[in-house]
Amino acid sequence: MSRASKITLALSCVATTATVIGVHYVQELERDTLHQGPIKDAKRQAEKKASLDAVKEKKKLFNQSEYEQQIELRKKYEAMQPLSGEVLTKDGERVK
Repeated sequence: MSRASKITLALSCVATTATVIGVHYVQELERDTLHQGPIKDAKRQAEKKASLDAVKEKKKLFNQSEYEQQIELRKKYEAMQPLSGEVLTKDGERVK
């Protein structure tokens, strides 16, 4: 074999080996990337659930404070004007 053919064969083998190694490396990266997809989705869903729970808790606390304010107002207004449970019409009649 001539020197040129030996060099061509060697370069072809090196290029083929580099291509095979490169393809395997890219496949491994893609496999890892695909594996990370469900993990990221689970993490994203957990964060979303946690933020929704925080919003629900905040709303619950707000509703509780609103309820307590309404009770205080009712007590205040009942002290100023007691409720008898009777309804007076425009003509002054009492409805029970």
